[in-house]
Amino acid sequence: MHSINNRGSALLTTLLIITLIFIFSGVLISTALNSAKQTQISEKQIQATNLAEMAVMYFQEYASSQIDVAENQVKAYQITNPKATSEEIIQLFCTKLQLWNLGNIPITTDPSFLANISNVTVNNSDCNKIVVRFVSEGIFNSYSKKIEGSFIIQNNSITTGKSGISTAFPKIPSDFNTTCSSLDNCFGTNNVVITGNTSIDKKDTISINGLYINGSIDMSGTHSDLNIPTGNFYVNGATFIGNQSTITVEGGNAYLKNITGSSNAEIFIDGDAYLYGDVTNFKTNSGNQLFVNITGTVYVSDNSDLPANYRDYCNRSWERGICASNYKYLRDAPPTNPDIAISDTTEADWALDEPSFEIEYK
Repeated sequence: MHSINNRGSALLTTLLIITLIFIFSGVLISTALNSAKQTQISEKQIQATNLAEMAVMYFQEYASSQIDVAENQVKAYQITNPKATSEEIIQLFCTKLQLWNLGNIPITTDPSFLANISNVTVNNSDCNKIVVRFVSEGIFNSYSKKIEGSFIIQNNSITTGKSGISTAFPKIPSDFNTTCSSLDNCFGTNNVVITGNTSIDKKDTISINGLYINGSIDMSGTHSDLNIPTGNFYVNGATFIGNQSTITVEGGNAYLKNITGSSNAEIFIDGDAYLYGDVTNFKTNSGNQLFVNITGTVYVSDNSDLPANYRDYCNRSWERGICASNYKYLRDAPPTNPDIAISDTTEADWALDEPSFEIEYK
């Protein structure tokens, strides 16, 4: 009887131990599975974060390259527009700088690894300190991590102040942007540029508000008239003006090279005149001659004897010669005139300000 009781007790103990093993092994297995799952999630989050950080670095390099592109465009503009002011240069950089949402960044061909840049904003209210904001996102097997970033593009350009005037013939002003093949096609228009030689026919009258001829003008026909009611008049070539023909500049300055005038030809300039060449047939002491009547000052090249001998070259009562209120050399012209002033020189230089780069993990 005692032996039977001992065997029953041992059986109960064994069953109890087996039951406890099953209970604890289930807990251990569940814990192990949860731990493995958490480890897998953490690895995915780490991968997604790494991808987002790689996208940040990619965007930083992209921004630097776009800064170089805009800066090179500004420098090219300066070559063709040497009189552009520093403010014009700064504003031009703001216009040329382009930063876009990049979409998926080519990190790898594995579709499990994705990264992109979105929500790019460029605050260029101050072109000396452009603020850029963006969002970088890394995605790994559907797990996403975002980073918000910002940086400043700083203007480090150096402007060298210069003063004085240029004795070279003025370049085409930036606001002269109407092009014509001939004077007849631009009658009554504003700020016209004609490239090459042009002419006005006999007994023809042309009126244009602001005119730049990048070549010569032939008005050798009788009674050929050109009227510039407003704006400046430029002839970057020879001017031929015939008998009883007139050029009238009513509301601006005139910039001329070599002038050849016939008898009774007249040029009226209600402003200043800048003469970069010779004027023939304007002596006052022989017959009917060219009459150049200037309300303001006439500026001539250094090899001209006009400033020293102007009295010999002007006779208003006979309407002969070159008459003006004052006679000076081009080198003495006012530096306030933008057509001849030597402007400030700006050495364009913009860069991403590294210390301003900030990121925030989301």
